[in-house]
Amino acid sequence: MPENIYAYIKKEETAYDTEEIRVGDNWNWNMKEHIQMIFHLKNSKFFSGENDWLRSFKNIMEPILNLSYWAEDIEVKDIVFYTENKNNRELSFLIKKYHDEVYVRENNIDTLLDEITEEDVDYGGVLVQKGEKKPEVIYMPSIAFADQTDILGGGLGVKFNFTPSKLKQMAKRGWGDTENGATVSIDELIIQAQATKDPAGMSNQQKNETTGKNIEIYIVRGDFPKHWMEDDDNVDDYEKQIHIVGFYKGKDGKKEGVTLFRKYEKDSSIMFHTSKKVYGRAMGRGVGEGILQPQIWTNFLEISKMGMLEAGSKVPLWTDDDNFSNRNQIQDMENLEVTTLEEGKSIGLIPTVAPANIQLFENSINDLYESAQNIGSAQDPLMGKEGVSGTTFRGQAQTIQTGRGLHDRRRGQRAKFLEEIYRTWIIPDMAKKIMQGQEFFATLTASEMQWVSERVVDNQVNNRVKEMILSGELVTPVIKEAIIEEEKRKFSKNGNKRLLKILKDEFKGVDIKMGINIAGKQKNLSILSDKILAIFQFILSNPQGFQQVMQMEGMGSAFNDILEFSGVSAVDFTNLATIPQPQEQQQAGQIAVPQSLSAQPKQNA
Repeated sequence: MPENIYAYIKKEETAYDTEEIRVGDNWNWNMKEHIQMIFHLKNSKFFSGENDWLRSFKNIMEPILNLSYWAEDIEVKDIVFYTENKNNRELSFLIKKYHDEVYVRENNIDTLLDEITEEDVDYGGVLVQKGEKKPEVIYMPSIAFADQTDILGGGLGVKFNFTPSKLKQMAKRGWGDTENGATVSIDELIIQAQATKDPAGMSNQQKNETTGKNIEIYIVRGDFPKHWMEDDDNVDDYEKQIHIVGFYKGKDGKKEGVTLFRKYEKDSSIMFHTSKKVYGRAMGRGVGEGILQPQIWTNFLEISKMGMLEAGSKVPLWTDDDNFSNRNQIQDMENLEVTTLEEGKSIGLIPTVAPANIQLFENSINDLYESAQNIGSAQDPLMGKEGVSGTTFRGQAQTIQTGRGLHDRRRGQRAKFLEEIYRTWIIPDMAKKIMQGQEFFATLTASEMQWVSERVVDNQVNNRVKEMILSGELVTPVIKEAIIEEEKRKFSKNGNKRLLKILKDEFKGVDIKMGINIAGKQKNLSILSDKILAIFQFILSNPQGFQQVMQMEGMGSAFNDILEFSGVSAVDFTNLATIPQPQEQQQAGQIAVPQSLSAQPKQNA
């Protein structure tokens, strides 16, 4: 092990650039090359050779990758919360509203979900770090080095580029503070910075000139010797650590390392996911890798075909008149100009390209594209192309459904990964903010307004009744009803845009058990929906019987559980147990008795 973190970064970065690992008996692999090859080809750039637009490049990767992004997309609306503690449905309601109304917008969660999908589809894996405010994707081309056999099994270094102003913002996270192990301040490092940066995936090679100063920062995590933290001689003990390091060029032109931040890490702040693992190497196998071979060979055939077409565009002539070219310069002739040949001599075209040869190239290119489509599950119907003539609508739908099978599988795997992110980072963070007295505006639906109003009005009425009793006033049922109506009017006149807030520590000590269902992976929503439909049919066919069932102990709670598990807020159905019953015409002045309370149903005359 190198003597310090700076020597370690230099050593590992060089090894990551050049060394291969053995994956199989006849399979050598380099992670950086793997990432860079996909990065180049999906962006219509050759990985080797000239990119001067003089070589034909037919990008077959892009449409197939785009289809996978779309078919495997997980959206915010696919994230459904439900409470696992039926006694705290109010807290469940608040967390749901905070997530949908505040957290998603403030942290751009839609973009996070898209980035996770694209990284996994392209490179065969995605790295997500906790971040200060929200989870953040670590882009694969930004990795400076990693354990190529297990991406989280060893030291992981990620390189970022900071402008001076952005780097100064990191001071609020403790960067550049000697109490956090810094050996240099942020301002001192900025003074040493240069106006260059490394291209994506490249280190210590050609630099890109920038219009202002740029600071390259390495964030390195892993199990390292304790003496890197304590500056002592303990080289035997290892601890999980994070180091934030910068480099600058010294007077002798060598890279000099400085530390902006270093701490022990208790919990892992990085998660990795791949939809298809490959035994023995750090990255899985994504769609991008699967279609590398078809892309490379398509380019080879396209270049050869264009060379043939270029040759075919020339019009070489032959003649057995030796003096013809001396008398005539064909390239200088005017249209319909007359020329002469010696008697008995002839002139003709030299054949260059046979149409059959061009067709062979076209057929090979089409075969490669079809192969890429099969690998990427991007058959023609999924690509929006018309089916083969004679295909029925039902047959087309079945083909599309079958073609989506692999996409749905990967989408489901990614949903489980997102569930882990939510359970580990996002839900605890939201719950913490809410229980600390977080307040936020939320737009309530009519049913949510009804549910909230009942609880707010009930609370306000109880407070007013207590105050009246304590002051010696008599509170009759008529007076209480008048107070209820007054509080309802007060609540309703403010509209459906409401400021929601939990008093600080109001839920202190409450065990929050939020369930989450993403993209239908965690729960069989179709079966649960069938159950919901059956309940609705029962309600509509026999509303009086439903009300009676809801009065039984435990039935109301069970009904709310089914609604929660199905992704439906229980507050939308608060009034189902009190469905008004149709009343027969009453005589003038006669008091109507609700049918649900009648001893006997009325008989027809």
